[in-house]
Amino acid sequence: MRYEYIEPFVLSTMKVLDTVIQSDISMGRVSLVRGNEIDGDLAILIRLGGYSDGCIILNMETETAMKICNVMLDGSFETLMPVGMDSIAELANMIAGNAISVINDLGYDFRVDPPLIVTKDDIKKKTPDMEVFQIPLFTEFGEIIMNIALRTN
Repeated sequence: MRYEYIEPFVLSTMKVLDTVIQSDISMGRVSLVRGNEIDGDLAILIRLGGYSDGCIILNMETETAMKICNVMLDGSFETLMPVGMDSIAELANMIAGNAISVINDLGYDFRVDPPLIVTKDDIKKKTPDMEVFQIPLFTEFGEIIMNIALRTN
């Protein structure tokens, strides 16, 4: 996995989160884990194809997702409703779209599929043997962990 693929996703995530939830964001230590080590109640899976195959996974606790939904929708939801799930998926879509634009501007041809909201059990089934770069991002609403698994075709 090449760093020039990873950096646009990290920068895009921080930029989009800063714009949308207007919270200070700090990045934790980057680590390399196996796909079955991904935690969090809720995950947004974005599959990538083209020059490289793989996925980006944003995972977090349900409470974090609910707080972010409330900010995005200017609401006061006490549970994560379908409209809230859609807003979290749209957040992931904005992140992926920005990052893919940067990568494609570098001369690579990447495609992005629409985001899927999945449980951590689903993620562990879909990525058990993949090596994943894991980047924790800390916000006032909770931790969001970005997981990047890409392989060059």
